[in-house]
Amino acid sequence: MEEGHKTRLQLIEELEIARKEIRQLRSRARKYERIEEALTTSEHFYRTLFENSGTATIVIEEDTTISMMNNDFANFTGYPREEIIGYTWTRYVAKDDVDRLLCYHQERRKDPLSAPRNYEFKIVSKNGNVLHVFMTIAMIPGTAQSIASMMDISERVGMEKDLRDSEEKFRQLVETMNEGLGIQDRSGVITYVNDKICKILHLPRDQIVGRLSRDFISKRDLETWTGNIGAKDAPESYEVTWMDGEGNPIYTLVSPRAVYDSQGHFMGGFGVITDITAIKKLEKQVLETSERERQKIGYELHDDLGQHLIGIDVMTKVLHDKLLVVSKENARYAGEINRLVKNAIEKTRRLARGLCPVHLISLGLEASLEELADSTASIFNMICNFRCPRHIPIDDIALSTHLYYIAKESIHNSIEHGKSSKIVLELLNNKGIVSLSILDDGVGIKDTTKVGGIGLKIMQYRARMIGASLRIESEPNGGTLVTCTFNLNKG
Repeated sequence: MEEGHKTRLQLIEELEIARKEIRQLRSRARKYERIEEALTTSEHFYRTLFENSGTATIVIEEDTTISMMNNDFANFTGYPREEIIGYTWTRYVAKDDVDRLLCYHQERRKDPLSAPRNYEFKIVSKNGNVLHVFMTIAMIPGTAQSIASMMDISERVGMEKDLRDSEEKFRQLVETMNEGLGIQDRSGVITYVNDKICKILHLPRDQIVGRLSRDFISKRDLETWTGNIGAKDAPESYEVTWMDGEGNPIYTLVSPRAVYDSQGHFMGGFGVITDITAIKKLEKQVLETSERERQKIGYELHDDLGQHLIGIDVMTKVLHDKLLVVSKENARYAGEINRLVKNAIEKTRRLARGLCPVHLISLGLEASLEELADSTASIFNMICNFRCPRHIPIDDIALSTHLYYIAKESIHNSIEHGKSSKIVLELLNNKGIVSLSILDDGVGIKDTTKVGGIGLKIMQYRARMIGASLRIESEPNGGTLVTCTFNLNKG
């Protein structure tokens, strides 16, 4: 065979090799076709996802230009596609946000973790409206591009602004109101006070907030406060004495409200506090004036009218004796006049003692209360007893006077409103804790938390004047128990 000519066998082998290469090429072609098809499908899928994500989305190049966008971004800004693609995003951002976002843009390309992924800024739409935007942005791996999605939070920002404005209005209202407002948590720690509370307590806010409310309440009212602050059936308002920064008593009227969670658990409470110290001082002056007038009238009844009646008593007695000689009938009339005068003298003495119990000085509180019980039983034809197992040395005339009138007013209420037929006064001393109680068998009181009337208010004021607590309780079987308790050893 000539050189350069291949044998038939060689040609067949080369043909076979060529066929294998062709088959491999066709296999690779089909593989590439599938890859291309998959890429096309994937691209179509992600482009569809990109276009229909529901959020405005853009792809940002390193030079800040926008290379891709979806229709949501166009609708978002109001710009058509041709006015977005190829333009820098700084064109659409509010001027006061541009520098901050440019800084993030540069930091992100140096170190993707150094710039925040989520933040808020403002976009100015084509019609000039300012939109508040929340954006999530990240780098596309292996590129210098970033992808950002945005959502319009203008409505939320507007609502937050309205809420802040509303809060500011209420804050100004609370801070400028004439009443104090305080809030405490379930542990009794004060979490908020307005300016009025600071003025009432004569303390700066930082010396009040964070402390227990009980730190500022007088020992006398502490039990009342702790018992009512978390109670669902607490009275709508009651008096509480606070202690200011210098230890002086501040008299207030508190209207508290407890706060509970959905399970009914106590979470804390707040209270509106009205400073009534000036009113209390005025009440004291009115009461002192009334006491002086009462004493004045009592003295005048005893020393003036009483003496006149005694003179008339003597004269009618003399007249009676003289008329016996002349006319027994006229003498009988003179004797009747003398009897009426004696009754008037006795009633005048009772009035004088009621208005000005001078016997408190000479006889003491125990004897005065016993006489009050005896006179009540005699005048109203009822049972009225006084009990005092052991002598209680009360030398303070002001204290004795207030206790006497508390007992007297209680007796009056028992007869006038309670329709009582039996009253028991009891004065007890338990290691320096003295209690004066008045128990009757009348109709009782349905709701002791809503007891009113000027008489009761004066009783309560008298109790507070001597540092005592006054309780009014309705007995289960009928009747009312009034108890005035105070510390005899308290300075």
